[in-house]
Amino acid sequence: MGAHGPTLVGTYNFGLVAVSILIAIFAAYAALDLAGRVTAARGAVRLAWLTGGALAMGMGIWSMHYMGMEAFELSVPVKYDWPTVLYSMLAAVSASAVALFVVSRKTMTLVSAIFGSIIMGGGIAAMHYIGMEAMRLPGMCMYSTPIVVLSVVLAIGISFVALQLSFGLRSQTASWSRRKSGSALLMGLAIPVMHYVGMAAVNFMPAPLPASELTHAISISEVGLVGIALTTFILLSLVFLASMLDRHFTRNAEQLKLSEERYRLLTQMNEERQRARIAEASSMAKSEFLANMSHEIRTPLNGIIGMTDLALETELTREQRDYMETVKLSADSLLNVINDILDFSKIEAGKIDLDEIPFDLQECIGGALKTLALRADEKQLELLCEVSPEVPEMVLGDGGRLRQVLINLLGNALKFTTDGEVALRVIVDSVDIDSQKIHFIVSDTGIGIAPEKLKTIFDSFSQADTSTTREFGGTGLGLTISKRLIEMMGGRIWVESEVGVGSQFHFTTVLGISGPKEVVENVEETPTLLHGVKVLIVDDNHTNRQILDGLVKRWGMNPTTVADGEKALDALSAAHAANEPYGLILTDMHMPKMDGFDLVKQIKQRPDISALTIMMLTSGGQVGDAARCSELGVSAYLLKPVRQAELREAIIRVLTGKVHVHTLPMITPYFLKSDSDPQNSLSILLAEDNPVNQKLALRLLEKRGHNVTIAANGTQALAALKKRPYDLVLMDVQMPEMDGLEATVHLRQLEQLSGQHQPIVAMTALAIKGDRDRCFAAGMDGYISKPIHPQELDDVLDKYLAMNRHSLRAVEFNDVSTAAV
Repeated sequence: MGAHGPTLVGTYNFGLVAVSILIAIFAAYAALDLAGRVTAARGAVRLAWLTGGALAMGMGIWSMHYMGMEAFELSVPVKYDWPTVLYSMLAAVSASAVALFVVSRKTMTLVSAIFGSIIMGGGIAAMHYIGMEAMRLPGMCMYSTPIVVLSVVLAIGISFVALQLSFGLRSQTASWSRRKSGSALLMGLAIPVMHYVGMAAVNFMPAPLPASELTHAISISEVGLVGIALTTFILLSLVFLASMLDRHFTRNAEQLKLSEERYRLLTQMNEERQRARIAEASSMAKSEFLANMSHEIRTPLNGIIGMTDLALETELTREQRDYMETVKLSADSLLNVINDILDFSKIEAGKIDLDEIPFDLQECIGGALKTLALRADEKQLELLCEVSPEVPEMVLGDGGRLRQVLINLLGNALKFTTDGEVALRVIVDSVDIDSQKIHFIVSDTGIGIAPEKLKTIFDSFSQADTSTTREFGGTGLGLTISKRLIEMMGGRIWVESEVGVGSQFHFTTVLGISGPKEVVENVEETPTLLHGVKVLIVDDNHTNRQILDGLVKRWGMNPTTVADGEKALDALSAAHAANEPYGLILTDMHMPKMDGFDLVKQIKQRPDISALTIMMLTSGGQVGDAARCSELGVSAYLLKPVRQAELREAIIRVLTGKVHVHTLPMITPYFLKSDSDPQNSLSILLAEDNPVNQKLALRLLEKRGHNVTIAANGTQALAALKKRPYDLVLMDVQMPEMDGLEATVHLRQLEQLSGQHQPIVAMTALAIKGDRDRCFAAGMDGYISKPIHPQELDDVLDKYLAMNRHSLRAVEFNDVSTAAV
């Protein structure tokens, strides 16, 4: 713009000009120094250097600009609008921040340099012209557009050079160098050029000054100028000092790093020892707490559950039985919750170890199914099992934990299924030299799981839907515990499900290969007795018919399967007419239209087929069922899911009774256990201090036909053993005076002199990691946890009954041999 009228003439104060140039040089040097510190720093430290550096550098540039403006002295008084001054200062700080950010990046391309210089140069130009607008004087500014453009171009160009120099010098670690000083001098001289070119672009024309523009106007005295200059120099000096100290500390840090490493190595061993002692103490405290909690909770629960079971086996009124069954259900639910919490705590604390011992896989599967058979019958569900012929009988692993997983998955399936069936299928996935991968499939026809929930059901305290927690109960830990145990056994678990159709839980486990099972065969007839025998299988459940059909075919029998009683009668009539009668009928008890009892009645009323051998299978026996079967002439009455060995033995026994004379009593599960051998009684020493548990164990053992002697502590147990040996000692661990471990160690020391061995099985509420190991380390031969599970107790008793029979037969054989000689 051209000037109109006379202009206000101004002159420069060269002292202030020199101060402004000096400030510019200092600011330039600060920029070069800060570039290296911002680049070297990381994280919050980098942000602090960037912020502080931008503030110091921006203040330096603004101070140079302000001194340059004050160096131009006009003939009229000049004041400054302080808010506008602050805006100009903000523009200078922002431009400095952009410059430091650009030069501190890992790389600086030409594009980023140009972009950064435009922003920085534009910011410096904005600072200048905003500062000009802050002036309050009786005049107005008239700008020359070409010179304004030139000043902006100069600002951008100078910024580009400054960025290149700063980026190139940022790696220098020295505080002072000729190259850095020369670059700072060049930049410090160049920056004022833009300022004074900008000052040349303006002419001041006389004009009245409105009073409203003096609202925020302030004047700066010479003292104020000195204060601004000193403040700027102090601020920039602090930047230099901080940069020098940072470099110094960085070098010292590098030196100290080696010393610290040496010190760390020297103290690491002591620290590790200390941590180990603390961890051991903490682990011991947790172990003791879990052990005590487990013992204190399981001991009374053992009495509650055991005595309730015994009471339910007595004659009760309907109301009394309902009360006792409610107590049993509540106690079982409480035990399940406690077991889940304790198991989860043990897993989280790393307190669970897996055994690697031989066990009967078929017995493990059968035991899990038997445990849940009554629950399935109460819900009128079919509980099915199909074990592939390739699945081995004896394996190496932790049978107890595998059974726990099976019970959990099958129990969940029963819980969430209201109609249909729950089935377990077991196959072999692969076989290695010393191990095999067994694949278990638990399927149901229950409510199913929504697809979005499939990934979370194995999480702790999680169920497929929060509503199921209220409707079905549970802690939400069962699947988490099962998953952890399965992974510990070298396998994995996954699920396939469809809402409203059902679910299939798959899991694999790696089990070692064991030798053949050492048993004393109680049945002398060979399996050839079964070859070619015609069997009629009557069951309304298709899956159950398939399983039974596969089993009897495996034993060489000739099966026919039908789905109801009417078809069974037709098949029997046709077989009789063809003079090819059936040798055995396997019938389910619960069937629609005509149940198992009605079918037997129909058969017995027809003389042509009334003599057929009939075996009844039921999912859950009711009071009076066995007596009714006996009245109808049923040869065997077994609970489903029936174990393969149990079914085979029962078939052999009923066919053997038919071949010989019809004096054999009806075969029941209890008969197979207790009456299969006349030598079915053990002399047992029970070492137990709790009166309730004494009474419970005594009743359980006496009901199984065993002779029991009670000792209240380890001292009494040793005294009893000095008088006579026992077939088995059931030893509690925590007892007064002398505990079970101490008593066992003392007995084993005595046996080293005598050469004898007294079988001892721990029967304790302790169920924490290491408890089983401590029992075996003390010399015990087995381990039963409380609350006592009848099936687990029966397995132990059966083992020592078989050993007892074997010993008796060996003695009889020796006696016969001696007599023959």
